[in-house]
Amino acid sequence: MSFKTVSPLLVKLLMVAALVASASLAQAKSVPGDGATPVVELMPLTMKYEVDLKLTSEQISALDAYRKEAAPGRIAIQKKIIALRGQLRMAILDNAPTAQREALMKDIADAEVAHFKGRERCVEFMRKALSAEQFAQLKDLYLTGLR
Repeated sequence: MSFKTVSPLLVKLLMVAALVASASLAQAKSVPGDGATPVVELMPLTMKYEVDLKLTSEQISALDAYRKEAAPGRIAIQKKIIALRGQLRMAILDNAPTAQREALMKDIADAEVAHFKGRERCVEFMRKALSAEQFAQLKDLYLTGLR
């Protein structure tokens, strides 16, 4: 065989190999556990129990504004974590190079820390927006729901 006849065959083989590799990434499906339970999640409870918490109209407006501001970033980081976990899953199963797997692990850890910090900012906002009594009641509702 000459180089001219091998070259198109080689190109086709490389294209097939690339498709197979991309199929593995496409199979990097998330599973329900990939979106782990948030370390703290108070906002849904404030919406559910706004009457019981006796929230004022000013508090409701402030909570709504915070939710609208924070939600896009929270959703983006949660989607990133899920996607990275799917990629790591496939990298492990496909025996990807150690450096690639470790880089994904670091990216996941960094994203999780960013998510934790966002949740922490939300709790700090709640402490300021609610009275001490309202926050204590919200905290009790949250902890009771974890049990």
